[in-house]
Amino acid sequence: MAPVRSTRTPSVRGAPAPPPVWVWVLLALIVPATAFGQTPTAPPAVPVCMSPAAPPAASTYVSPKQVDLTELLAPPPAAGSAAARRDLAAVLEAQRIARTQHLREHAIADATTSCGRFEDALGGELTRSGTAPVLRFLNRAAQEGAAMSGAPKRYWHRKRPYALDPRVERLADVAPDAPVATTVRSACGPNAQLPSRELAARARALGSYPSGHATFGTVCAILLAEMVPEKRRELFARGQDYGHSRLVVGAHFPSDLEAGRIVATVAVALMQANAQFQHDFAEARAQLRAALGLPATAPTTSQPTVH
Repeated sequence: MAPVRSTRTPSVRGAPAPPPVWVWVLLALIVPATAFGQTPTAPPAVPVCMSPAAPPAASTYVSPKQVDLTELLAPPPAAGSAAARRDLAAVLEAQRIARTQHLREHAIADATTSCGRFEDALGGELTRSGTAPVLRFLNRAAQEGAAMSGAPKRYWHRKRPYALDPRVERLADVAPDAPVATTVRSACGPNAQLPSRELAARARALGSYPSGHATFGTVCAILLAEMVPEKRRELFARGQDYGHSRLVVGAHFPSDLEAGRIVATVAVALMQANAQFQHDFAEARAQLRAALGLPATAPTTSQPTVH
């Protein structure tokens, strides 16, 4: 029997300060009504992802334990619904366009989980040796944000597009011949392991909603836009494109991407209440702006974007 969703109020545990009220208002406004109706599926008959013993990190910016995202996210579209059919049609159309316009290589490259993929929108200086500490900070924050998609993934067990329809082409990290390490990482996270490729592939196929990749990319976009608001428009557009690449490789539906962006918004709001994050962000911002030859004091985000 499928687990019954609780009606309790979402709880935030262990946060230094509650996120701004606008976060919860935003969630209520942007969750599409067409997403409601799906019920969680029973957990798949595969072992729980196993993490090797490792000492806990000295500090974190955000933890999945701080907020129950299974209570905040709308359910994915119900199987067989009009919304689900639109989701699948969008994946097939994205793949058709990518084939005809030679965009598949770009989407495959976007499977890399690194904020360095945003260098083109930023105008350079993100993957060079002088800004390596900035990229380390961004990737750490984005990885922690993406980890918050894990609980709702395990709750909904939504099939990925390629697992739902054989017409969907499988590329990049969801390709049938993807390395075992890539398959396990996609299914269980960066430091986890499963007993075999087969079990990892089965677990990965049920991890569509929300998109951890879209969460990762949206955290990159938000933080970079806060550092360099002069490029805010370009960075958020690149974040949308980074998520769209997941349609092209057959890994996610559009509704998965929308949910991932919500997860990222909540994650960054929680990070901003963390003193260590505030310190590290300020240092990274100063280093990046200096590398880009920009004034130390960034303009406010209300100012027009510089093109």
